[in-house]
Amino acid sequence: MSVSTTDTTLDGMLAAHATARPGDAALVLPTGVVGGMRTVTFGALQRRVEAAAAGLLAAGVGPGTRTALLVPPIDDFFVLAYALLRVRAVPVVVDPGIGLARVRDCLGEAAPEAFVGIAKAHLARRVLHWCPDARLAVTAGPVPVPRTTSLRRLERDGARRGPREPEPRPDGAPAAILFTSGSTGPPKGVEHHESGLLAQAGLIRDLYGLGPGDVSLATFPPFALFGPALGMTTVVPRMDPTRPAKVVPSRLVHAAQRSGATVMFGSPALLDRLGRGAPAGTRIPWLRQIISAGAPVPRETQRRVLALLGPGAQVHTPYGATEALPVASIGSDELLALPDDGICVGRPVPGVDVALMRVSDGPVDTLTPDRLVAPGEVGEVVVRGPVVSPAYADRPEATAAAKLRWDGRLAHRTGDLASADAEGRLWFAGRVAHVVHTADGPLHSVPCEEVLNHHPAVRRCALVGVGQTPVVVVEMLAGSRLTVEVSDELRALAAADTRTRAITTLLEHPALPVDPRHNSKIDREALGRWATRELA
Repeated sequence: MSVSTTDTTLDGMLAAHATARPGDAALVLPTGVVGGMRTVTFGALQRRVEAAAAGLLAAGVGPGTRTALLVPPIDDFFVLAYALLRVRAVPVVVDPGIGLARVRDCLGEAAPEAFVGIAKAHLARRVLHWCPDARLAVTAGPVPVPRTTSLRRLERDGARRGPREPEPRPDGAPAAILFTSGSTGPPKGVEHHESGLLAQAGLIRDLYGLGPGDVSLATFPPFALFGPALGMTTVVPRMDPTRPAKVVPSRLVHAAQRSGATVMFGSPALLDRLGRGAPAGTRIPWLRQIISAGAPVPRETQRRVLALLGPGAQVHTPYGATEALPVASIGSDELLALPDDGICVGRPVPGVDVALMRVSDGPVDTLTPDRLVAPGEVGEVVVRGPVVSPAYADRPEATAAAKLRWDGRLAHRTGDLASADAEGRLWFAGRVAHVVHTADGPLHSVPCEEVLNHHPAVRRCALVGVGQTPVVVVEMLAGSRLTVEVSDELRALAAADTRTRAITTLLEHPALPVDPRHNSKIDREALGRWATRELA
């Protein structure tokens, strides 16, 4: 049967690019040789996707089949992800960086019917009893695993059978389940429908002017996945994507320079590492924009990275969450011209509406005008638009707590706090869960931390509560310590700002704990427990 392609799905977008530009580079991947890279064309990638899809269908993986996908960003990752989308299965994606116990819990909750992973993932599956009811186990990568079906075998079987027309997705079935990092609670599986994924891809394309001719240096697998659908050449550097804060800067620079990268996605921790550790004299003139998400990117980090790039380059910092991305965005040209008085995440992106709601502990069915905060006040960020995910998988109570109706349309409560300025820009104020309630009123984490982050010896700090006492935990720059003199200077900074006058208690920590996915979000829950012990 002949295969028709459509651009109304991500796999259809890839197929269209493969038809139009079969010989162009879709992927550039590291080889086993140090510094070596190899290219996969759009035509070759699409042929493998079609063969793998036919093989998966023959093996019983089809519309609605939940399939755990634990494969790093090698060529097999792209083949399997697009093949699963093509057969209308439901990839279940869990970041292994969250820890083996949490991966087990996520997979137990999602209950995949098929398990696809590299040899390490299959070893963990057998030792830790992941997915005991999965009826199909597929091995990706070069290392074979006994009692599993290799991806190469699936592809050979599928090639013999020939490509098949994609079947419809079951009504209401998600296109993918992506688990959150669990940085503020247990990880939750976010259901993304086809329309939401397309909206995300379209916004990323239009906001940053991406498409054929762009070369994307992708250090975060979920973002890398959009590359082939958008017609970009996706370059995967030699690094551990679960440890972006440990990246070797020279390898990033080498990959960017050799490939002629025009855009890069990297977490704030990765950018900090690049800005501080790039070899002296490094220039990456073709890299015209960097996109960074997962946590705020300090202005000094942006300045260091911009110094490596050519004239006109920008660092873009989109704001959002696994449940809704992107929500807002701002470029370094605008951000660095604003007063250095907090974390500005920009204006809402086209097609996405944002409201700031008074904080409420329980579920809210409907966003009504009386629930909105006054102009300039801090409120919970509520998002409406095509990028908003409809539900959490198998968690009706969590869905009820996070979703509401706004003028009859679905909206999402992010759990984040922000205020809006007169120009419609959002200023991030931290998480609802991280508000420190004192006898003098609530303190919002990020605005307070930004005041003290201005001290030249402070790398970063975090506000936590010990009872009703606000405590700032400080990580100093290398070679600095929280001496009596520095403590006095920090208290003076706090006393001079109305947002931080109540803060007098300081503690030094050698390295603030951060989230496992981006290595950037501070784990304030863990710090709060640590501070409680320190002050006991």
